[in-house]
Amino acid sequence: MLSKKRKINFIIFVAAFFILAPLVVLYSTGHIFSEGFSLLKTGGMYLMSAPNNSEIYLNSKLIDTTSFFNRSILIKDLRPNIYDVVVKKEGYNVWKKKIKVLDNLVSDARVFMLQEKVETREIPKYLSKEIASSTGTSTISKILNTEYSDLLIYFSTKKSTSTVKEKNLGTLASPIINKKIGLWKEGGKVFMSWSGSIDSAPNTFCDERECNKKVMLFDLGREPRKIDFLPGESDVVVLSFEDSVFAVEAEVNPDKSIQLLYKGKTPDFRIIDGIIYVKDGEYLAEILL
Repeated sequence: MLSKKRKINFIIFVAAFFILAPLVVLYSTGHIFSEGFSLLKTGGMYLMSAPNNSEIYLNSKLIDTTSFFNRSILIKDLRPNIYDVVVKKEGYNVWKKKIKVLDNLVSDARVFMLQEKVETREIPKYLSKEIASSTGTSTISKILNTEYSDLLIYFSTKKSTSTVKEKNLGTLASPIINKKIGLWKEGGKVFMSWSGSIDSAPNTFCDERECNKKVMLFDLGREPRKIDFLPGESDVVVLSFEDSVFAVEAEVNPDKSIQLLYKGKTPDFRIIDGIIYVKDGEYLAEILL
């Protein structure tokens, strides 16, 4: 038979189990207790791909810092609400977003941040070459840079030279394709389409109520010279417009990050083998990302 002390310990253990077990279940399903011990449902937020050593702020409060090995942050136990999220890193553009958290759900967002000053590598039209003469003297001569002339073909508007090398500018009938996502422009409006199952549509195509296979990303009011996907990305669009080349998050809502890649006079760009080249008059350069 159990001793009296063991009986008491057993009863305490059983009572504790029946008290704590439901609390553990509630907490695991996203519930917390308020100061008045009322039960509150909670949600979470998952921020992906922030640069290492980025500071994560929630409603102006520092929450966490990313590291080289952990560039994604999960923030748990958030009450349903709309939160002002800011991600900062010295030398980078600040990323800001309003993110809505719902009970029992984790809202995810991909952090897109470029350096404040994006570097370029100029590709000169001519190269200097030293030519030695029979008298032992030498002169400096300019020769056409083949890298410059080869890249120039991609920017040509002549049918005889553009052909295969000029990538589609993106139309409804023939959009620029990145996996299952199509990108095109109609005047100053830029659109994206999804060709996969509606149930697997990316966040770009969905709101709280439904997902759509076609969305308008933005209305510039004036037709851009060129649009394309940022190399390696399907949710960031590169566009040349007026005096600049921008990288813009592919989102329907106006709360999107717009970051400068190049500023000049009348720049245009092409993406060749995953590299962005910009042409502004006779100036030609590679954008270093």
